[in-house]
Amino acid sequence: MIAGASQADFAVLVIDASTGNFESGLKGQTKEHALLVRSMGVQRIVIAVNKLDMVQWSKDRFDEIQQQVNAFLTTAGFQSKNLSFIPCSGLTGDNIAKRAEDPQASWYTGPILIEQLEASEPTQRALDKPLRLTIADVFRGGVQNPLSISGRLESGSLQVGDRILAMPATETATIKSIDVDFEPADWAVAGQNVALHLADIDAKYLRSGDVICPPSAPIKNITSFTVKILAFDHITPMQIEVHRGRLHVPGKVKELVAVLDKATGEVTGKKRPRVLQPGSLARVVVEVDTAVPLEAPGRVVLRAGGETVAAGLLE
Repeated sequence: MIAGASQADFAVLVIDASTGNFESGLKGQTKEHALLVRSMGVQRIVIAVNKLDMVQWSKDRFDEIQQQVNAFLTTAGFQSKNLSFIPCSGLTGDNIAKRAEDPQASWYTGPILIEQLEASEPTQRALDKPLRLTIADVFRGGVQNPLSISGRLESGSLQVGDRILAMPATETATIKSIDVDFEPADWAVAGQNVALHLADIDAKYLRSGDVICPPSAPIKNITSFTVKILAFDHITPMQIEVHRGRLHVPGKVKELVAVLDKATGEVTGKKRPRVLQPGSLARVVVEVDTAVPLEAPGRVVLRAGGETVAAGLLE
């Protein structure tokens, strides 16, 4: 979930509209997934209100769900203008790939799901920044391409023949060939999903979660960093896991520096609090057990006990 969200431009949140299931989901997975995608920088969500045919395409039920979900998502940091609600049925495909023909659904005249997805505006890419690619997978492509990696270009560009640096191993490699969306290409730019077929490097220096960068502008390996977080649970100096895309490493919240004002980001209240309350914005210091390639303004998610407890931006 975290790895997928870190590569997404926008998200589709599927909600079960059937009686009882929506209410339980909003307290469980629906809430967790919405917080995760917002934490990873996703700003736009299309909400597919599914199984509405099971409640006879009730407009009252749709309006109730839209009101509750909109209130929760805006509280989580989404803007109402970036939220789209579509009543649909996954079983019949109504309002997904084709408009519902049931007379009970005639009250909805907005775009169907596929139309809404195709109308989404592309995200601006960081083309002018140094190359950064977080490795999603390491694999062997066959005799011609004995070692390959895949991932999404977060910034910059690359082309066949480039020398690249793998961090944290600090080992260089040469790009033999490139696939963009499974098609051969001579180059790739930020925002594209790529497979790089490499030479001059051993597989032991490449792992999921590692970062590819240019030797001239390497990302630093760090063991401690300051991060501005939004707390989803009570936070104290505690053991946590740090997640960023495929990267996850154990560590701890070493210090609670200050609580911040949500509107201005300025320090408010007393410094060095003993505990952070859910919903509070704060600056904390995190230490990880092993050096990892991270840099500002990278987004990280903090998890403990199998749950997301906070997320935020490196400073």
